[in-house]
Amino acid sequence: MRISPECIKKAIITSAIFLILYLCSSVFADFLPNNRDTRLPPPQAQLEIINTDGYELLGRFENLAYYYRSDRDIILIEDLVNGYTWKTGLDAPFGQDLDRAIEAAQTMDERIKAAEPREVRLNATYVGFANSLLSVELYDHVFNMSIASSASRRGTRSELVKIDEGHFRLDVRFIDIDLTIRLHIHLSSRGIQYRIYDNEIEGAGADRMASVIISPFLCAAGGVRQYYNFDTGEYGEEIPVPMTPGYAFVPDGSGALIRYQDHTVSINRYTGNVYGDNPAEAMFYYDDTAYAVRKKEPVMPVFGAALGNNQKGFAAWADKGGENMEIVMSPKENITNYNFIYPRFVYNRQIHQVYNRKGQGYFRLYPDRLRYDISIDYHFLTGEEANYVGMALAYRSHLIENNILIPGKVTADGTVPLRTDFIMSDVKKNIIGQANVVTTKAADVKNIIFDMLHNGIGSINGGLLGYQDGGITTGKPWGFNFTRAIGTAGDFRRLFAETAALGADLSFSQDYFTINKIQMNLPRNQAYHKNRWGIRARDNYNTFLPVQEISFARPQRSADWFTRQAHKAAELGALSITAFGITNNLISHWGRIDSISASQTIDLFEKTFADSPLPVNAIIPNQYLWKHTFRFLQTPVFPTQYILQTDTVPFLQLVLHGTMEMYAPYANFSFYTQRDILRMIDYNVYPSFVLTQEPAHLLSSTNSLKFFSTEYEVYRDIIKHVYTEVSAALSPVKGRQWINRTVLAEGVILNEYSEGAAIVINYTNDEYHYDGIAVGALSAAVLRDGQPL
Repeated sequence: MRISPECIKKAIITSAIFLILYLCSSVFADFLPNNRDTRLPPPQAQLEIINTDGYELLGRFENLAYYYRSDRDIILIEDLVNGYTWKTGLDAPFGQDLDRAIEAAQTMDERIKAAEPREVRLNATYVGFANSLLSVELYDHVFNMSIASSASRRGTRSELVKIDEGHFRLDVRFIDIDLTIRLHIHLSSRGIQYRIYDNEIEGAGADRMASVIISPFLCAAGGVRQYYNFDTGEYGEEIPVPMTPGYAFVPDGSGALIRYQDHTVSINRYTGNVYGDNPAEAMFYYDDTAYAVRKKEPVMPVFGAALGNNQKGFAAWADKGGENMEIVMSPKENITNYNFIYPRFVYNRQIHQVYNRKGQGYFRLYPDRLRYDISIDYHFLTGEEANYVGMALAYRSHLIENNILIPGKVTADGTVPLRTDFIMSDVKKNIIGQANVVTTKAADVKNIIFDMLHNGIGSINGGLLGYQDGGITTGKPWGFNFTRAIGTAGDFRRLFAETAALGADLSFSQDYFTINKIQMNLPRNQAYHKNRWGIRARDNYNTFLPVQEISFARPQRSADWFTRQAHKAAELGALSITAFGITNNLISHWGRIDSISASQTIDLFEKTFADSPLPVNAIIPNQYLWKHTFRFLQTPVFPTQYILQTDTVPFLQLVLHGTMEMYAPYANFSFYTQRDILRMIDYNVYPSFVLTQEPAHLLSSTNSLKFFSTEYEVYRDIIKHVYTEVSAALSPVKGRQWINRTVLAEGVILNEYSEGAAIVINYTNDEYHYDGIAVGALSAAVLRDGQPL
């Protein structure tokens, strides 16, 4: 029988399709590590041997000795036990200094000493910046920005003055701009603390100061150099410095590493605004992307760097000034050819000053620069502490010592809890005004909790969103305007009592930050921009939504609303209160009468939470609220995933572990795959869901349309599966101290806890053997003293 060409053609095409599908399935079945994972540590580094010639001894403090080189403004730190050294700057010579020193040399030995390598890509300004302990960025009259450094050759005078044992002060005079800054330097057995007091910033140039930068090239790596040829008497060709293995840590989301690499293309630097962007101090008082997905911002003022594999590094954190701090990491690129990370403290910005309702205006700097003190610590790490885990544990210890974190809040008693938030209602547009869309009644919440407990869930806590007339979007944040369609005051009182009797903790959940004109009179309640106009943000695309334009509450109003609702919730029998908006958004208010700075807002919110009659559940709270946070909700488990970020790490979780309960992002929205469950186990976060009794499509015409899949019946079995797996792994280590995290192989993690407990997490599709114990593909094994439980 003859086969037609058409049949042959179809067979070939069919075979090709099957082959492609097979190859694709084979590829995607394998574990392919990417920047959402933690990779194997960098290799050992050949660290530079540094001598102390040209340095004067400042002092010795246990294992650390400190030296200073005045002509380059460098502090050298030496670990007297293992010989590791750090320099606060690059310690690079200025080109003109090199030429003069070589010309002045009388002997060959003097010429050899004078002929240091020349930094190719750094001009005089950048050499001063790279060496400096302190640099300032300055605006000129047309808002161009320039930089001046304490190590600059021109226009700057620096003098190091000894104040006391271990206390020095660097007096820096920027002569050309009439600015003096005094940098206090405190040396100790742990590291260096820098302080700048606002009342010691002097001169007319202070009003032009954009920012202060401290020690930008500590643990920098890279560079391109020329070496002196003694035969020709000239510097030779440009030679790239071999890249030192290592990484910078940035607190983006859960935490991210940026490995030091030789990039062949220019990559934008990372800039993280600690505690997020302050809309009251942005360039414009309005924003046309109100509901856009925002990039993650640091919730803690900490960063660090490590060189080699468990060799040396540092962790740095700000105790004062964090509210105006940016964390900047510059990858190796065409400007400097170095990887480096540093803190940038902002004092002034360019803003648009509007002078009429048409929005016409002009650009200017802040009417008054920001005023605050700076205190930042650099903690030096060596050996097994010189990695992101060591950075996290050092920062955690610091917070505990300063009573910012309280250990022991999470006990070993009981099982792992589940977080279930309930969307009770929101509003949609109506023929006249708005209409409530009710998706969960008070009675429904009780029934769902009762069902989950009988379905094997050991412990439950949850928040009630949209519990009053007006729902999530237009309900009043200061009171309880209950409606029978959702639940009366009596209904909620019974709900709290009956669920508490079952061991469940329910709370009202409220946004105290985002407001709109349907809710309230905006001019009396909204925060005002530096240009004295009320802040607003608008969504110009989803015109069907009942609220398209929002504003943000001034801090005094938010604090008052929270306090009033917390007391009323306690009267109704709630066991806790859930707050969001103000927990992860730091805002100032520049009204004509009741202005409040970001620093004062921090003090206000700290006191407000401290005085709460109920424990506080907070959504992604900033660090200054951690002392008074009982549950950390929506804990990030990924960073923003910029292209330069190479690894994701649970730095935040390592810092907070055991000081509060931490809950993962809602599992409803594609966070319930097996690898997601393993990430919850790996990151020590508990599962959470957001639920409704009715189908989620009812919310599609409300501002809560982002909750597109919430119906309890759909997730009933998924909730049990996710909870059972996470609880089985994390319950045995509940209440134990998390002491280390190691990458055993690509996709295989070992978490170690106190009292000999450990968990091996295998993200791969292949079985992994650890000390003779088989850990199945896509599974976790809990160990006690090296044996499986």
